[in-house]
Amino acid sequence: MEIIDSIDFCQSKAVKMFRSVATVRKNDLRIHYHSMIEMSLIVKGNGYYQTKSGKYSISPGNLFFFRPNEFHYVTDIFDDGMELLNLHIAPYYLYTNFQNALQSDYIRILSALQPLISNCLNDFVPAPECDRLRAALLAVRAEFEEKRSDYVLQIQNYISSFLITVSRCNGNDNNVISNRKNYHRMAEAMAYIDANFCTELSLAEIATHVGYSRCYFSSVFKECIGMSPWDYISIKRIEQALTMLKTTDRSVLEIATACGFNNTVNFCKIFKKYTNLSPSAWRK
Repeated sequence: MEIIDSIDFCQSKAVKMFRSVATVRKNDLRIHYHSMIEMSLIVKGNGYYQTKSGKYSISPGNLFFFRPNEFHYVTDIFDDGMELLNLHIAPYYLYTNFQNALQSDYIRILSALQPLISNCLNDFVPAPECDRLRAALLAVRAEFEEKRSDYVLQIQNYISSFLITVSRCNGNDNNVISNRKNYHRMAEAMAYIDANFCTELSLAEIATHVGYSRCYFSSVFKECIGMSPWDYISIKRIEQALTMLKTTDRSVLEIATACGFNNTVNFCKIFKKYTNLSPSAWRK
């Protein structure tokens, strides 16, 4: 993975663009979850993508869109390998920093109550609109690389345009969002989790931070973010563990403790749930 650049917010990389290159593989079952919104462009290569909504044939020019906690993984890659351009956005960054995001219609596309027609945007977005989505991702890359004046604002504009297009083509249920203010509170909750997920967090602690009762907070979080608070915390911890497994030689116990798990049994159980592999197998 080659990091192109990122935008930091609340002590984490809230927006990150990177280039991934993968070699030929067959029936690889490394399940992949993350806490971010993902926009992905297949630059080159052919194969198969497995997602919660089904199995997709991959070819150059395909666009994929994943909301937080939607598992996905490339199972097969043919010929000379594959190259992908990926953009990750933390939901709380979107809710907090994008002008008028919480008053927009496109925010519905991120709700757990809004079905997504397909993770492969080419399945339901007209070809001319797909061309514009590809251009938007390439423009974000250019903004990161050139860093001209107001490049962060321009990147936000491209992301908004991307989400508006997907939302329009997907169709919206006008009754999906009952209280837009909840999104602002959930942005605060996610920022708090991101700053503290390596500690012993409790739902009561997070709920108190945003001024909600524990039960109401859990319900609203799942409606807005598409997963439970504990799923979000677990994914953040596993994301950190994956980085440490790849970049350090620390033991599994040390990594488990550093990522907020109180024992290796629980760590290994959660790790396998979100990757389909043990920490040791992933590290090989």
